[in-house]
Amino acid sequence: MNKPRFVENNILFIIPSWGNLLGYPTLGKYANHNVSKISQDFVIFFGGAECAKKTDKGILYHLFGLGYYYSKFELQTGRYITDNRHLTGLILSDFVYDHLATSKNITLEDERDVIIAEKFFKLPIDLSLKSENKKTFIQGTLMRNLFIPYKDIFLEFMEILHNPVSFQLEKNGHTLLSTHWDFYNKILISSEMDYKMKTTYLNPTAGLNGIILGSKKYLDSNFTRSELITIQNIIMKLKYVYSTIKYDPMYLFSIIDNAANLMRVEKMTSLSQNEILTSKSMPKESIFISAEDYMDSFTEWPEKYKRHTKEELEKVAKEVKAPLYQPKKKSKTLISTERTLVDKEEKFELRTMKRPKIEFKPLPTFPTSNVLEILSALKAIVKQNYDLPSIGRAFQIAHDYIRTMVLHSNYLWDMSKYANLYQRDEPNFGLSYKEQTDLLEQIDNWIEVSRKEDQNFNYK
Repeated sequence: MNKPRFVENNILFIIPSWGNLLGYPTLGKYANHNVSKISQDFVIFFGGAECAKKTDKGILYHLFGLGYYYSKFELQTGRYITDNRHLTGLILSDFVYDHLATSKNITLEDERDVIIAEKFFKLPIDLSLKSENKKTFIQGTLMRNLFIPYKDIFLEFMEILHNPVSFQLEKNGHTLLSTHWDFYNKILISSEMDYKMKTTYLNPTAGLNGIILGSKKYLDSNFTRSELITIQNIIMKLKYVYSTIKYDPMYLFSIIDNAANLMRVEKMTSLSQNEILTSKSMPKESIFISAEDYMDSFTEWPEKYKRHTKEELEKVAKEVKAPLYQPKKKSKTLISTERTLVDKEEKFELRTMKRPKIEFKPLPTFPTSNVLEILSALKAIVKQNYDLPSIGRAFQIAHDYIRTMVLHSNYLWDMSKYANLYQRDEPNFGLSYKEQTDLLEQIDNWIEVSRKEDQNFNYK
């Protein structure tokens, strides 16, 4: 076996649709319910280190950094959900990598280190070696094809990065999105992850075959201790950079500019890939510098991982209804007491999840100067019969006001998530009993956290 080539390389790497890349192996499950439709399954990485490793089965390509798997999908109730998982690494088997590397270029065909293709986007964070004309063209192209259509996802990810408790490697270990042959289309997490976080993270989500333990074992088997320390240090530096920089939400390319400036100050910049890549024409794109040794090889997509279209899977999902949403017809024979009790439980669960019809009414004026008053006002709105988009706006208003006073409260991201979820939901419908109960409990927790933060501040 060849010694893996380990390269430090600061890049932005995007897969606009994970399912499209893999040929939709599954629609997945969420909260024990089958997913019936996937609208978005977006993968983003601020990469810092990469490695190509030759094994007995084939070549594995790795990218390490700050990553995010974002999905928006529909359950068989018709309800839309957004969900996400934080990532620190990406494992691509050779046939997936080669499928990416041969995807059709959309533009910038003469730029080997800046690639905008149908199945992925990649650019170096530091563009200082580009001419001003070239840089302006790259900025415009990325804004049109990436930052504008996926603006909400980037803003959500940046907010998570600014949260001081996110990406705590020493506490939670690595989370790896994988297409390795032995754990295909799965996320590997560390057994060392905080118990509370682990129980939440292990819940299945749309588009994945599962989330399992095993990242520490995998990394210990494939990388030396010094390489693992280097990877951890790189991720911690990236966390510092992206949690520190300021950016313009209306001009998201400012993330790249400001990150590059801070990396130069911190002496984190790497060579431009153009300085390393060979100039000769190649049959596929060199997504990673570490893959240069394998540019002349190509691995076909194996029959074992048969590809589907999203439409095929969604059609099957419509035809096969989950028991929760397709109750069995009553039998003419006597039904057992046990079955009757189960039916009652199912009917009760359906009632608690059913969203009532609601007429629109304007939101009341929010307080603006006290966090506890803002959260209390939000709680009162959730208790009352407001339609879903109005509730989403209430969360957004509360979030924006609180953020001007408390920059790093742990619950700000959750508020943003609810704002995003409900503002996109159907008008003329209100919260189900279960949703309302869960939200009220959540807000009560935020109020308790805010009280403790106030007490700590006053004590100091």
